[in-house]
This record gives sequence, C-alpha cells and structure tokens, in this order.
Amino acid sequence: MTGHGWIRRSCLMVVAAVLACLAISLPTGAADLLFRRHELNATSAYPSCAVMDVNRDGKADIVCGGFWYEAPNWQRRFLRDVEMIGGRYDDYSNLPLDANGDGWLDLVSANYRSRKLYWIEHPGKSLGAWTPHMVDMPGPMETARLYDIDADGQFDVLPNGVEFAAWWSVASPSSRAKGAPKAERSGPRWTRHDLPKEVAGHGIGFGDVNGDGRGDIVGPRGWLEAPADRRTDRWRWHADFELHRDCSIPILVMDVDGDGDSDLVYARAHNIGVYWLEQAGRPAAPATKGPRWVRHAIDTSISQAHSLLVADLDNDDRTEVIAGKRYLGRDGRDPGEYDPLAIYAYTFDRDKRTWRRRAISEGSKAAFGLDPKAADVDGDGDVDLVAADRSGLFWFENLAAKGNKALATNRPTVVPSYADHSKLLIMKDERGAERPVKTPQEWGQRRAHILAHVQRVMGDLPDPEMRVALDVKVLKEERTEHYTRQTITYAAEPGDRVPAYLLIPHKLTGRAPAMLCLHQTTRIGKGEPAGLGGLKNLHYAHELAERGYVCLAPDYPSFGDYEFDFTAPGRLPSGSMKAIWNNLRGVDLLESAPQVDGDRIGCIGHSLGGHNTIFTAVFDQRIKAMVSSCGFTAFHHYYKGNLAGWTSDRYMPRIRTAHANDPNKVPFDFYELVAALAPRPFFINAPTGDHNFEVTGVKKVVAAAQEVYALRGAKENLYVIYPEVGHDFPETVRREAYAFLDKALKSAK
Repeated sequence: MTGHGWIRRSCLMVVAAVLACLAISLPTGAADLLFRRHELNATSAYPSCAVMDVNRDGKADIVCGGFWYEAPNWQRRFLRDVEMIGGRYDDYSNLPLDANGDGWLDLVSANYRSRKLYWIEHPGKSLGAWTPHMVDMPGPMETARLYDIDADGQFDVLPNGVEFAAWWSVASPSSRAKGAPKAERSGPRWTRHDLPKEVAGHGIGFGDVNGDGRGDIVGPRGWLEAPADRRTDRWRWHADFELHRDCSIPILVMDVDGDGDSDLVYARAHNIGVYWLEQAGRPAAPATKGPRWVRHAIDTSISQAHSLLVADLDNDDRTEVIAGKRYLGRDGRDPGEYDPLAIYAYTFDRDKRTWRRRAISEGSKAAFGLDPKAADVDGDGDVDLVAADRSGLFWFENLAAKGNKALATNRPTVVPSYADHSKLLIMKDERGAERPVKTPQEWGQRRAHILAHVQRVMGDLPDPEMRVALDVKVLKEERTEHYTRQTITYAAEPGDRVPAYLLIPHKLTGRAPAMLCLHQTTRIGKGEPAGLGGLKNLHYAHELAERGYVCLAPDYPSFGDYEFDFTAPGRLPSGSMKAIWNNLRGVDLLESAPQVDGDRIGCIGHSLGGHNTIFTAVFDQRIKAMVSSCGFTAFHHYYKGNLAGWTSDRYMPRIRTAHANDPNKVPFDFYELVAALAPRPFFINAPTGDHNFEVTGVKKVVAAAQEVYALRGAKENLYVIYPEVGHDFPETVRREAYAFLDKALKSAK
C-alpha cells in the first residue's frame, strides 16, 4: 500500500461524507463514545497535523509542523524548520497531497501571518529534511482544506482567504503531456482560479448546496454556485443567508435532517457556539428568490471551535460532527478563551430534531487548533482523532472496536469542593490540593468548578437534546410611537412554550443591540418591564426600546401568561434552572432575529429578574453586558442566613432538601457567581435600604469579585451604585445603567 493511496482513501472518506450530504441521525440506544487520550508531545506548539504513511511501512504516522511521529511507538523525527512569526508557527495547515507525482505524500501549508501558500516536498526514501516550495502569496489565510473542486478526480486546495477568494489546482509532472518542454515537467504546476470576492471572509466550505451534483463553495455571507466548467466559467454568487462573521473552517455542507436538501453546520471560531442552518424550502423556479434558511443553535457552551470534523465515530454508518476548542487563538481577547479545553461530538436525532452531545475530551490540554484530523490511526477499523495546537499534540484512540471502557479517558472527573466561597483566587485539583489562582487560565478552571457546583443545586444545564426549534409564533402586533410590540411565544423545550413580548424599535438603520429584560416577582410578569402595568420604575424594556434596543421580555414560569407546574414529571430539578434555560433560548431568539446584532446582546432585571440576570449570564457568555437591580447579596447576609426564601419549587428546592437551608452547606455563593461574569461589563444597583438583599453582603461580594475582574484586566467593568432608597430601581440609577449599556453595546460594533 503506498502512502498516497492510504491518505487518499482517508481524505475521501471525509470528503464523501460532506459531498454526499449524508443525513446524520441518532439511532435508538446509541452507545457512548469511548476514547483514550495519548499525549504524543506535550510541548508541541504547531497548530496543524496530518495522518499519513510517511515511510511506506503500511502504518499511519502523524505529522505535526517540524516533526513527524513514526508509528507505532511515535518516535519523533525531524521534518523541517518552521518559521515563527509573532510567536506563532507559520504552518496553518498540513494537507497531505502528492504534488509532484513521485508517489510520496507531500504537504500543503496555507498561512495567515506570512500570507504564503506553499508545498513541502517529501524527501523520498532518504526520509531526510523536507523542502518548502512557494506556490503563491495571495494574502492572509486562516487555513485551507482539500476538495475535488473541478470533479476531475484530483484534490485541489481551497484556502480560507480573508481578503481574497481563489482555489488552486495542481498538475504533477507525471500527469502532464510527455511532449511538454522539460522545464515544464520538472515540478508541479500550480494554477490559481479566482472566485468572486464576496465569498472571502472568516469561514469557508464546499459541497452541493442546490442539489445539481456540483460542489459549491460556501462563505459567511452566502454561497457560490458552481458552473459547468469550474475552471473557466463564472461562479454565481447567492447572498441567501448570513452566518456569523467568524465561521469555522470548514463550514460543513450536509443534509442534517434527511429531507433531501443540503444544510450547513458551522461553529464560531472566535466566539461562542455551534450552529446549523436549515435549508427549509426550495425555490419554485430558478428565477425565483432562493430557499429559506433557518438558523438553529446546537450548543452555546463551547467557544473557539475554529475547526470542525465530520466522521462516523461509533461505526453506525451515520456521521458525527466534531467540534474542538482552540487554545488561546487570540491570546485571551475572545469570549470563553480561558474556559477549559473541550472536544465534543454531535449527532442529530432526526425524530426529535435535536442534537445529542457526547464528550471526547474535557479539561485536558488537548485543543483542535487549525487543522485537526479524523482517520483510523491504529488500523483497528474505527476513526481516531488527532489534535494539534500550541498546547501540545494528542492522539485520541477510538475504543469502539476494542470496547474496553477501562481505558477510556473521556469519563467524568471529580470536582473539588470549596468551604469559603469568598476566597476566589484559589483552586483545587482532583485530590483537593489547593493552590493560588495566578493566571486567567487557572481562573477558567476555577470558574468551571463554580458552574459545576451551581448545577448541584439547580440541576444540570440541559444538553442540546432539549434545544428544539424555536418555532416563534406572533399572536398579536401593536405599533407604538417608538417601537412595535409583538406578543409572541417560543418553544424552549419539547412540549413547553414561553410567552413573551418582543419590542422592535422603528427606523432601525442596521442590526441593533438587544436586551433580554427579566421581570421581578409580579403577577403580570413580562407586562411590567414592557410598560403595560406595575411600577413605572421597572418599565425598563419599554425605555430601552425607546433608546433603540430590540427587547425581549419573557414570563418567568408561573407568572403572567405562563402556567407552569414545577413538580410535573420530566421537569428540571429547579425553577431557577428552568428559567435559565428559557432565557438562554430567548438569547437564541434574539441572536437569530434579523434586526439584532448577535454580538451585542445584554440582560437586565430587577429583584427576581436581577438574580436571574446573573444566573443566565453565568451560563450564557453570548450575553455581553448585564444590569442587576436589587438582585443579590451573599447568602449569609440574606435574612441573616435564613435561605427559606430561595427554596420553593419556583426557585431552588435542593437548598432545603439537600443543604438544610444552611449557607455553610450550599456549594456556591454570589461571590463566585458575580466573579464568573468577568470580564464582561456588569452594572449593579444595590440600594442601602434594600431589606431583601442586604447591602453589606453586596459590598463583600463586590470586593471579592473585583479581584477576579482585576486578574482579567477589566476592573472598570464591574460597576456598582448604592442609592439611598429601598428595594427600587429609581430613574436616576436607570439613566446611569442605560448609559453603561450604551457604552458596552452601542459602541461595540
């Protein structure tokens, strides 16, 4: 078996999965995935890798940057010196391709900082140093992938150009006419094929979008329809949809729901979330407007998934989408960068129309980088994963064929407990050994412990399996002087719909910032923030809509128009977690609204809405700024430590049933919750006369949380005001809060 044939079959397996638009579906009783993590090089800092038979011994070796690792013992061997630019290796892809036709696999590298596209020549039998050769210098490229773009049976190179759009075909000397001049037959001939520039941007994909049998090219703002002759004819641009501005590479083109047309799956490379775009309708005729596309969130707990893979991991003839977090892609400047690293597999359940998430790795040093690989590394008949980034090089051995659960490393880990919740800058390992938190990365681990302990009390945050289509229904629409108020419901989970008001300002000139507006404990629920009754000082959705914000005001379960039985079978363990999930789905709604800039969403609330603003924002980092009025105090300062008010079924009954209403036994406190919001802007209204949430406890929480905000370099983002009033949100404070939001959201375009 030649190295070229081996890697070609591995690559074609993945490409065929995309081009054939296979439906991905969860079979009944699908087993959990079992993976064993192998650390091949803990100090490797190259962001790309390849799986290929380097030495033609019939075994799959692993290539990563300047070295290759010989199977089966993974002995590291020199490959080449890789240039470092600005602290990053200039090796943003490792694409195996026999460029010169000599039967040995070479590599193709497409790069951002050097702007170079080059191929690296295999030395042949000597297995010595590899030689880079320049192909072109077209501009910054996030990375590249191999596809047979012109359907000639040979792989082509499709870079993700940020400022340009083109693909390259390659003709090896052996593939060219024997009568050509010798100079033309001495090396591979690369040909650039320019594409309409509209497809340039962050994110690219390839697949048959319109079902005509040709592979099209997808970008963040639309797709290019492939012509009959991909090399000479004009590709036609279709601005049919708008994804996020920082899409993964690749954007997957596949029939997710099995309805016969192609959908898109992508992640946010520098932000939060994995999504799919459903092709929900076909045009009646070629001249009519294109199909309707509907965006659905899959998972908004993962961030920085710069690269996606698609493979059948459990040998059930159905493919999984695999997303892995990148390691500090922008050195901590992006949301969620310091969260623990994770790799997840997602499988679509065609009957439920939701996704199942299974963990391959959580909390290890393994990251997906810019060019991970899915291939049968050990030749046992299942698909393994190889992940390379600045945090190391790892092989994830799939145990599906072996079935040995004892070897699996993707099992739940022990979360240590913390007795003093006000001491934020300490963390513990699994054995309980304590050490100081000195870096944002260490705080990210401590933050993960906080979220785990909150879920001990509230119940687990629902998995993607509960994320049904929103199915927004507009029941009524009323036009006011400054905005249109829609009475709506949206699906939060199977069998449950949330009543809400959606306020859309008039005369919007583009995508606007949005606010999730959560009400206090009041019979009329959402009607109060919407300005339809209750206290005038709490009409903040109405006032923010007048200021140009799109506002969503949902009912909390059992308030307003939302009848809800917290004790019915199948309910979440707490009303608090149910509200968090409903609010998170509300963010899904705002993010998908055509009037909203999904990167400028905030949350505001008073009293019940005040602490639910905190709860929701802790679990949803898409919320970029928060305002909490009269929303919290440290548990020991809540009615002198009597936590009975928190323990009804509507809130957190486990505080009573599992923790005896004792603040010393509850495994989290507001010190940790407020700190977990860092570094995002957070405005706190804490009146000195608030008898529900005693101000001394608020001051203690703020003082502790400031240490974490300072660690994240954002001390100014935690802002608190102490008006001399009671449990209220007075006009002067609201004006200051709105100015705070304007600075955080309106100036963040």
